[in-house]
Amino acid sequence: MLEGVSVRAISRLTGTDKKTILALLLTVGEKARTLFDSRIRRIRPRYVELDETWSFVHTHERRLNEGDPAEWGDAYTWIALDSQTKLVISYLVGKRTTECAFDFVRDFSERVGGKPQVTSDGLRSYVPAMEQYFGCDVHFAQLLKLYGKPDTAGPEWYGPAKVIETVPIPISGDPDPKHISTSIVERSNLSVRMHLRRFTRLTNAHSKSLTHLKAAVSLYMAWYNFCRIHSTLRVTPAMEAGLADHVWEVSELVGANV
Repeated sequence: MLEGVSVRAISRLTGTDKKTILALLLTVGEKARTLFDSRIRRIRPRYVELDETWSFVHTHERRLNEGDPAEWGDAYTWIALDSQTKLVISYLVGKRTTECAFDFVRDFSERVGGKPQVTSDGLRSYVPAMEQYFGCDVHFAQLLKLYGKPDTAGPEWYGPAKVIETVPIPISGDPDPKHISTSIVERSNLSVRMHLRRFTRLTNAHSKSLTHLKAAVSLYMAWYNFCRIHSTLRVTPAMEAGLADHVWEVSELVGANV
C-alpha cells in the first residue's frame, strides 16, 4: 500500500480478502498515529512549510446530494514539513476550513520549540490560527500565488493552471525573504500522490470512508519519517532530525513500543 498499490491489487497479489486488508489498515494506521504522536515532539526546526493536499472521500464535492454524509466530498491532508530535515512535523486530514486550520496549527505548535520561520500558502485562516497558538514566537509569512493559463493554451485547453507570479507577504516577526517558500512541501505532496494510490488524480482511485483515508495517511506519515530514505538526504527524515539512529524496517514501525 505504501508503494502505490491499490487495495484491490493487494488483494489479487496476496490472495487476501479486501475486507481483511482494510481491517488491518485501520489497526496499523492507529498504531502509526500513536507512534507519530509519541515520537514527533520537541522539534526545533528553523524553517517550516505548510500546505494542503486535496483528495476526496466517496464522492466529488460538486456531485454531493442533500442528505449525503458530512465526511463525503473534499478531504485535505494538511502537512507541516521541516524544509531542512524534510521531517513531517504535523499532519491533519479534514476539510479546508477555518476550524481545521486552527486544529492543524494547534497540533503543530505543540510539537515544536524555539522561534521557527513558517511559510504557508495564501489561505487566510492561517493568520488568526498562527496568532492564537504562536503569538510573537514565530516568523510567519504567506506566499500568495497568482495563476493563469500557459502562453500556449488554446480556447479548448484543459489542464492545470500555470503560476504566473508569487507574492511573499510577511505576517509576523521578521521572516527571511530567501526562505519564504512552499516548494519543498509541495514536492512532498507529489510523494504522497505517488505512494498512496487513493491520492492519484484522474483515476477511479479514492477513499470510500474518511476513517480509512485517515488510517492510510497516518501509516504513510510514520513510514515516511522513519522508514523511507530521502533521495536528497540519503537517510530518513527522522535520522536527519536526530530522532532515529538507523533506517527502520516496516516491521519495526508496526511493532514499536510507544
